Amino acid sequence: MSKMLLHELHPAVVHAPLALLPTATVADLIAVATGDRSWAKVGRRLWVAGTLSALFSGVAGLAASQEVKLQEPRARDMVFLHGLGNALITVGAIGVTLWRLGRPPSVGQCVIGLVANAAAGYTATLGGKMVYELGVGINPMPVDAAAGTLKGPPLLSREAPKALVRDALLGVRWLYGRARSLFMGVQPLASGAKGFGAGTEVPVVSGEPLAHGSTAPFSEPPRV
Repeated sequence: MSKMLLHELHPAVVHAPLALLPTATVADLIAVATGDRSWAKVGRRLWVAGTLSALFSGVAGLAASQEVKLQEPRARDMVFLHGLGNALITVGAIGVTLWRLGRPPSVGQCVIGLVANAAAGYTATLGGKMVYELGVGINPMPVDAAAGTLKGPPLLSREAPKALVRDALLGVRWLYGRARSLFMGVQPLASGAKGFGAGTEVPVVSGEPLAHGSTAPFSEPPRV
């Protein structure tokens, strides 16, 4: 069994905030609708757990952005949008959590939570597209492929903690630099980076493009 690499930590832990934060919002909605203080307490605790898990997942994601191959412009900018969106969502979650520590849930706060969770659903979709459509972070990708991984250290190795901190800081710098170049109009987003619209055409299989709604050519399995 191969060892888990450092860049694989992010996909392993990201499901925690994706589950906890929506559950926190639902608990708060129930508390607002029923006036039940026990649900308000549950929601507050879930916000704390969800935000802490989002922070940890974010650090792992920033490190992973420096440990995968991003030579293809669409993949690189999709990672950028994924990271920037999750950073903003995490900042919002921190704000809601700090507010909830001293106050009961409110309708306005629940609306903010619903919007943030919808945004998290979009960034999670981008994460799936990066892997399943573009091959970002896939270990068996060919060495000369534009996507794949740079083969970071094993997760439980002595080098992993240092690499996690170093690459996370490099990820922050890269994220800031890309955002600055985008908002200054120096380098627009690559086509298809948003996950929809132009640049997201169906990939070519066996030299023939697949039509929307069709399936890949079926090959009968060999007979024994």
